[in-house]
Amino acid sequence: MRFAVLSYVTSHRVVQLRRACYIYGMSYERLKCQKCDKDFGQEAKFIDHLADIHGINDSTQLYLNMTCNGIWPTCQCSEACQERLKFVSWKKGFISKYARGHNARVSSVYLNPNKQKEFAAKRSKGYADGKYSVWNRGLTKETSTKIAEVSAKISASLLEGHASGKITDWHKTDPQKSLKASEKMSKKKKELFASGVLNPWNKGKTKYDDPRIAAMAFGIKENYAENPDASSKRLSPEEFFERVAAFNKFKLISDHLTYKNKYQKLEFECVTCGAHQRKNLMMLENSPVCFSCTPRESKAQIEIYNFVKNIKNDALLSDRSVISPKELDIWIPSVRLGIEYNGLYWHSESVMHDHMYHQIKYEMCRDRGVSLLSIYEDEWRDKRHIVEGMIRHRLLSPLVILDARKLDIVELNPSEAYDFFESNHLEGHARAVVTFGLRDSLSGMVIAGMSLRRPFHRKYNGSLEVGRCCTLPGHSVRGWLGKLTAASKEYARKIAITSLMTYVDSRVGSGSGYIAAGWQRVNDDSSPRFWWTDFVHRHNRFKYRADKSRNMSQQDVATEAGVVAIYGSSNSRYEISLV
Repeated sequence: MRFAVLSYVTSHRVVQLRRACYIYGMSYERLKCQKCDKDFGQEAKFIDHLADIHGINDSTQLYLNMTCNGIWPTCQCSEACQERLKFVSWKKGFISKYARGHNARVSSVYLNPNKQKEFAAKRSKGYADGKYSVWNRGLTKETSTKIAEVSAKISASLLEGHASGKITDWHKTDPQKSLKASEKMSKKKKELFASGVLNPWNKGKTKYDDPRIAAMAFGIKENYAENPDASSKRLSPEEFFERVAAFNKFKLISDHLTYKNKYQKLEFECVTCGAHQRKNLMMLENSPVCFSCTPRESKAQIEIYNFVKNIKNDALLSDRSVISPKELDIWIPSVRLGIEYNGLYWHSESVMHDHMYHQIKYEMCRDRGVSLLSIYEDEWRDKRHIVEGMIRHRLLSPLVILDARKLDIVELNPSEAYDFFESNHLEGHARAVVTFGLRDSLSGMVIAGMSLRRPFHRKYNGSLEVGRCCTLPGHSVRGWLGKLTAASKEYARKIAITSLMTYVDSRVGSGSGYIAAGWQRVNDDSSPRFWWTDFVHRHNRFKYRADKSRNMSQQDVATEAGVVAIYGSSNSRYEISLV
């Protein structure tokens, strides 16, 4: 059987594809079935013939098998681009070697910086000479019916897109791109203002000669008249310094003549430790503390920091150098580890309205090669020994080091499994089908455990999911995960299970141990995990569900129970195929 020869005739883009010989017994003009020697002028009839007479239902795959070794060709604009090309028809095949719009990434006159400047200069001259003009110059939606209609249509489309989820804010989905764009725009604006290309619209203008400023001043005056005690009321220098003097913890260093308004930051000296700090009146009145001699971190954060500091001398508190402008509560440069302490109130939806906050922080650390461990208030309070063991593991400083080959693999009874995971796993025990453990034959202690359960989602029927998996806190057991995985695989095969699966919470683990034990990462969920909290404890998200009998949504039920959502970061799913 002969195959097609593809040739491209290009100028700035692909113009046409021609086929030089028969494919599956067909010519370029007509399609001919090689099996029964019947030809067709219409491709639809040819495809129906393949399905009805020869049982070939996937004609596209047949085409791929015969021309591309069964592999769907991808865009050639770059090695990283994996977007599939558009299949047109049997007669035309793939008419371009680029996905739509991607050829400009490879070769385009518009990518040449010199040409861009040339085109921009030509347009500027055209507008200046009057050769070019825009139809809506000087018009607004208030003065033009056409612009008003377009504006309303765009607004409705955007509102519908955001409400339905079709449109998502790329600033949230790609925080790194957003940060880089903000930095780039800020730098460019500073350059333009410094060079005089851009000037503030109100520079040199007053309410006496500019109607816009006059309107703003009138509005402010009216607000003061209605609210004489408004916090935005301007203070006289005398009133300002009288209020500053009321705080005997600080001494004002700045010259009194530099005062402008209550939002201006002035230089103060702490009378206790002598540290200099810049504060405005609002900061002084709302936080009358010295952050040098009175740390701003919570008691629990200081406790975690002191625990880490005793192990790693280079630990830093409240560092902003790694993922600037965001902060790491604790940063240990020698092991590139960041630790976050999350209070249940301050990190709940009641205060922190951005549910992607922790996910974005995790991704910023990951992109900088930093491992991030996030600890919730209730975990440090109620399961401190487990958290300390996790921290020791990340700091490469375990209390006990063992080899899994020297431990016995055993099946734990339900009572043993319950006691082990309740004592040693952050989330406690979970119901399981079977639990395997590694036991020390001398002491009789269970050192590590892995429980298997049926997955919650029906689409994973035929699989077993790892419900809980951990070691004793402070213990480093070489090869423990591989040994427990081998026992789980053997058990699963005996009961005709086709695969094992597990989830790794990115706030506490990277999944590298599973990879080393032979698991495959199959999915990264971009949406963060969440729990419900009453600010004292966290509760599983399934505890409060929608109540159809009372026509109440999940949020309504949670509000009635007095709990709010608290978010973490995403999960990754790992699998082992047993077929």
